[in-house]
Amino acid sequence: MSLEKIRNLTQLISIRWRITVLFVVVFGTTLVLFAVFIFNFLASTLQHEFDDALFNYTVDVNESISLDARGDLSFQTPALDKGKLYPFALGTALIQIRHTNGEILSRVGDFGALNLPYHHEIDKLNKGEEAVFRTITKLEGLPNKEAEAYRMVTLPIDNSPIPQLLLQVAVPMTLLEDQIEHRKRIMEISLPLALLISIIGGYLLSIRAFHPITEMIATTEAISAQKLSARLPVPSVKDEVQALALALNEMLARIERAFQSQERFIADASHQLLTPLTIMRGEIEAALRHQDNGQNVLNSNLQEVEHLSKIVQQLLLLARVEAGHGALQFSPLALDEVVLEAVVRARRAAEKKNIRIQFNIQNSTEADSRPEVMGDSDLLQNLVFNLLENAVKYSPRDEIVKVNLHWQKECQNLQVEDNGPGIPENQLSLVFERFHRAQPGGDGYGLGLAIAKKISDAHDAKLTVKNNYMNSLDKTTISGCTFSLEMKNI
Repeated sequence: MSLEKIRNLTQLISIRWRITVLFVVVFGTTLVLFAVFIFNFLASTLQHEFDDALFNYTVDVNESISLDARGDLSFQTPALDKGKLYPFALGTALIQIRHTNGEILSRVGDFGALNLPYHHEIDKLNKGEEAVFRTITKLEGLPNKEAEAYRMVTLPIDNSPIPQLLLQVAVPMTLLEDQIEHRKRIMEISLPLALLISIIGGYLLSIRAFHPITEMIATTEAISAQKLSARLPVPSVKDEVQALALALNEMLARIERAFQSQERFIADASHQLLTPLTIMRGEIEAALRHQDNGQNVLNSNLQEVEHLSKIVQQLLLLARVEAGHGALQFSPLALDEVVLEAVVRARRAAEKKNIRIQFNIQNSTEADSRPEVMGDSDLLQNLVFNLLENAVKYSPRDEIVKVNLHWQKECQNLQVEDNGPGIPENQLSLVFERFHRAQPGGDGYGLGLAIAKKISDAHDAKLTVKNNYMNSLDKTTISGCTFSLEMKNI
């Protein structure tokens, strides 16, 4: 099965089962490898203990063999030592003495037609090994065999450099086979049982681990536009699930604020657009009833149409800013040039009130070249123009609006200062809200500063406002306010 088919198959099952399967695969593989290692280690240990016992018995047999000076061989079965325990029955042992040429000199036990191998053993003994062990499974010709396999040990009788006489002892491996088979059956039963327990345990653990996410899903499905105040349950354990719940709750809070803002915006915009339309309708109906020539009505309607056009232009500009960075055209630009263009635009309104706009630049960068910022030139010009228009609107006649641009090493700070009535302290936090007017009954639509704030946020800039006081110690008499815009240099 290709990896693509495996990937498609895994996509058909839930992540809960995928995690369970992954847990079982990792745990099962580790368990099987560990079990195989333990089984081989135990089998090797049992085999080693069996060989040690067989070797000790063969040594006892070897000590009972005597060889006189004429080369006559005498052999007696060793007496049973009750202090020694062997993993085989002594009565079933096959013992023989043979010459390296293959001649069998003496035997104890019922060999029948069985011929024990010896050529490989001679090669090993000639190389200096003390004893050679072999497992014999081909037992054709052996009558009354006690096991499916016999363990044989071969060691030299004489002490010559090249042995001539060999002692071979073969015993059934019944007890060793039973011990190994018993351990094998234990593993054959315990391994599947352990894997089954791991599957059940892994699935239960995955259910418990995904319980907070299940609750989050149920809560999320119940959230609607009418229930945006609902929040997801946050687990008490500080882990990734808690971080996800907190992030989703923050997102829901932002969505709720956005919905509330849009609802207020629609309500306020409807009111602002309905007012001039109501005026126009009333004047037209009055003209029709009195059969006027309509000149005054047309002039009044033209004025209201201009108001509607300004509102629509500002709403479109606000929508463009709120559309995000995709609708903006950022490029490096000099902020002082943007400010100068905005000053030229605002000068016409200032001249109607005989207000002078004073623009100053203060350089603290200690550099020859002027710093630049990254931004949308048109939007930044609208931002500065809205600040200037607001300052001119609330400044008395024959006053000065100060515009100060402070170049700094890492940022630029623009300040627009007027000498108007200022802003009540309880409304300072509301001046950037849509359709909010600090001075009730004044002209304007309450969109200029809201647009300025949105443009500032879109440029990652900081726009703030504060009142100016006649006496810095006694903050009772307000003498205008100052709007500050701080933008980072590039």
